[in-house]
Amino acid sequence: MNVQMLTRCLLILSLFSAAEAQPSEGIQTKTTYAKAYGATKGTVAVDPDKELPRYPAVEPKNAVGTWQVKKGFKLELAAHEPQVRDPIAVSFDERGRMFVCEMNDYSEMRDATPHLGRVSMLEDKDGDGHFETSRIFADNLAWPTGVFWANGGVFVAATPDIWFLQDKDGDGKAELREKVFTGFGTGLKILNVQGLMNCFQWGLDGRIHLQAGGGNRGLVKCLKRPELAAIELGGKDFWFDPRTFEFGLEGGGAQYGMSFDDYGRKFACSNSDHLQYWVNDDKYAGRNPHTIMPPARRSIATDGGAAEVFRLSPDEPWRIIRTRWRISGVVKGSVEGGGRVSGYFTGATGTTIYRGDAYGAEFVGNSFTGDAGGQLVHRKIIRTADDGVSLVGERPKDEQGYEFAASKDTWVRVVNFANAPDGCMHICDMYREVIEHPWSIPDEIKKHIDLNSGNDRGRIYRIVPESFPNRRGTQVNLADASVEELVKTLEHTNGWHRDAAARLLCERGDKAAIPLLQRLAGGDHVLAKTHALGLLTVFKALPEEVVVKALTDPDAHVREMAVVLAEKFTQTKSSPSEALLTALLALTNDPVLRVRYQLMLSAGEFPATSRVGGESWVGKVAVGVLNSPGATAALKGAVASLPPSTAFAVASSYLSKPMIEAAAIAPIIRTLCATGTRDEIKSILKLSAKPIRSPEYLRAALEGLKRSGTPLIDVDVNGALQAVLTEAGTTAPNATAPIASRLEAITLLGIGDAGKALPPLTTCLEKEQPESVQAAAVRALGASSATAATEAILTHLTVLSPKAREAALEILFATEKRSIALLQAVQEGISLKPTDIPAAQVQAMLKSTHKSVVELARIVLTSVIPPSREEVITKFKPALTTTGDAVKGQVHFSGRCIACHTANGLGIEVGPSLVTVKTKGREALLTAILEPHKEVAPQFIAYTVTAKDGRMLSGIVTQDDATSMTLKMMGGAAVNIPRAEIKGSQSSGQSLMPEGLETGLGVQDMADLLTFIESVK
Repeated sequence: MNVQMLTRCLLILSLFSAAEAQPSEGIQTKTTYAKAYGATKGTVAVDPDKELPRYPAVEPKNAVGTWQVKKGFKLELAAHEPQVRDPIAVSFDERGRMFVCEMNDYSEMRDATPHLGRVSMLEDKDGDGHFETSRIFADNLAWPTGVFWANGGVFVAATPDIWFLQDKDGDGKAELREKVFTGFGTGLKILNVQGLMNCFQWGLDGRIHLQAGGGNRGLVKCLKRPELAAIELGGKDFWFDPRTFEFGLEGGGAQYGMSFDDYGRKFACSNSDHLQYWVNDDKYAGRNPHTIMPPARRSIATDGGAAEVFRLSPDEPWRIIRTRWRISGVVKGSVEGGGRVSGYFTGATGTTIYRGDAYGAEFVGNSFTGDAGGQLVHRKIIRTADDGVSLVGERPKDEQGYEFAASKDTWVRVVNFANAPDGCMHICDMYREVIEHPWSIPDEIKKHIDLNSGNDRGRIYRIVPESFPNRRGTQVNLADASVEELVKTLEHTNGWHRDAAARLLCERGDKAAIPLLQRLAGGDHVLAKTHALGLLTVFKALPEEVVVKALTDPDAHVREMAVVLAEKFTQTKSSPSEALLTALLALTNDPVLRVRYQLMLSAGEFPATSRVGGESWVGKVAVGVLNSPGATAALKGAVASLPPSTAFAVASSYLSKPMIEAAAIAPIIRTLCATGTRDEIKSILKLSAKPIRSPEYLRAALEGLKRSGTPLIDVDVNGALQAVLTEAGTTAPNATAPIASRLEAITLLGIGDAGKALPPLTTCLEKEQPESVQAAAVRALGASSATAATEAILTHLTVLSPKAREAALEILFATEKRSIALLQAVQEGISLKPTDIPAAQVQAMLKSTHKSVVELARIVLTSVIPPSREEVITKFKPALTTTGDAVKGQVHFSGRCIACHTANGLGIEVGPSLVTVKTKGREALLTAILEPHKEVAPQFIAYTVTAKDGRMLSGIVTQDDATSMTLKMMGGAAVNIPRAEIKGSQSSGQSLMPEGLETGLGVQDMADLLTFIESVK
């Protein structure tokens, strides 16, 4: 079908929109960079004297004057060159000394010998907030990106390693240099300088957490604990215990910038998504293969990840030229922001939650994010989302149209933040003339700019209130504090103090702290209680009665944390106490929905055999949550995520109560019918007389049975399911029945008994049937592997409407057996003609992994196998200079492109909008149409997923996580395939668009199509 051809073809045009600073998108070396991203020879040039004037650096004494800061605040220089250079992260020790990670080798000097990266130790000896002394603590580090003080030294992230550096003799320099972890980024062809591990953070669990850097891979092992198995990062983030060096993975995927709030909730950012939040722990996502949970990491800014920002600095001249070249199509790269040079997040970095006590309560819990390319600090107020589970970030009402802080100096590069001992937020400013990822700068521009300019400079600011009478500097001394004093410090109003005290208590391991912590856990200070509960877990001294009490705490954050901690009691004994189970059960009516959500997630971690009052505990929890006031989709999703071992108990509890909403329990029924014993399934179906009439419930039961291979007749003892299917068999072909009822009936028949469903479904394929009915019947028949179902589709191909035929061909090409059957039907002249087969399917069969399909396709489809690309290019090259007719071109667009592209209000958006595509230039358009596989951006590479039932689905991967994979296919359909149903996946690295789009077009036709694309608005 030609409608599928250009639509796939033009997807390749998106390869021109490789995201800035994303090296994984095909660019591996400087040589290939020049070929793929450099200026086109002879078409562009730049006069550096006229077009690339350089803005001078501002000296430190004048630096603060370049900033405009929110009323009531000001910036002060805490440190600047030569005391510090290229600061990318800071960490304070218990004496208030600041350890600075300095990435002097950014961005292209990683291989300098010795390495230029280092860690410096700065001190504020007079307590005025300015660190006047500096000493190099450790040097010769390659691309260091994170630092954290613990155990009397610093842990430093320098991919592929984490080092521990310690000053043993007190001279301010690290003599001990020990590699403790290694393997980060191993296996990658090249490291992304803007996507390395970063942002060490102390957690309430007594562990150090770090961000792996935007989905990096690597086989990580601990050199201090060789007996521990290495683990593959797989796009996750990383944690380790600094006392025992145990380590593990947690939800990740963001780029540079990660922090926790006071309650241990995790936030991060990526370059074009400045505020992200993990709604739940990843461990809950994969425990039920028959349920798909939404991704844990969410983009939560109400104004979008790449939100509008308001810079004060002028746009850099080189950036203006690059944007102009991209718009005109003379160099490749994304045309962002509608062609604007700036004004939106493209370099978001360092997202940090403010946890200090210097600004006032209204600022605590706010997020601060830098835009490294925009010289600014952006603030968001965090609140609970409308679903009661997630969070959202909103620009403050009094910061509309401007930023919390912004500088006029183009050299300012805000890359990170830190909560400090003075209760203020500190800003890391790398202070570079150019911060842009070198892979995103065209060579014709890059050769005129100095990527190392500024590597001898750097500034660290602190944001202070205009009136700051209390702690002027960062002088502090917790090193000499007693155990009692450290426990008392857990009540401090400044988050840094609480974290430092908790860390020191962990490091000392003094069990004299245990009774003090137990008393604190039962006190009135909310934040102290969260630290006390976490530390008692570290000390392995958390009594069950303390958790039971915390489950009734007035503060919802404490109750939620107690729910999570309650899981630990399932790890030490087979059956939790009834007191704990009863206290948890009481939370099913908690006034805060987020507590109920966590309760439901945690319930799945308890033994399915747990009972309260003689009844299933998990069943009572699930029914209680589903019946709770305002139960949302998020709560129902949490119930659906329960592991298969709980399905029978939950379904029994649900069905033995007054009816709730049948759809709410449908996922549990699907799981039970897919994994339960036949006796369990029979028992549940006997209770299903009323809910069985719910379409959602019925579909779930039939889908589950189909997955397990359980015959309906073996479990449907009272015939409830069969009665509904019989009724569906009458409704589906009934031309006088409402379309909605017919479609629902067809869906049910597709899940049920294939033999009995065949006659009514075949009737639905007939010529006079509505298109939607035909298409639904095709999909229902396609769900059956029966030969009769395939024959029914084949014999009706010529009378099917366009959408129904498209669905039919997709099904017929999905398996080897059906592909052979189609080819034989074409060969015998009893079905379509070769010219009716879309080019995409022609090429798919020619490249099939099944030899029998390839051999027969070469015989049957000889007449439509496209010619060589060289011949085609020669033929259509005159279209570049031929005057085209946009009106006629729109006809070609409508016939070939609308299933994947939008233009002038027509089409479906799968590939890029033609408004963006047209900026690439006429020659580039023609090349992309005729040679679709020449260059492909990773986000538009086609993948083929093979399901365990034999189906083969092709599309673009839009989601790929622990529970499922989602493919976006031609026509805009998104197909989600649970991991449990995936046999394998593969890709040739090619575009979805097939060769052969030009079939049936002449030179004038191509000129018309090109002209139409160029005219799109």
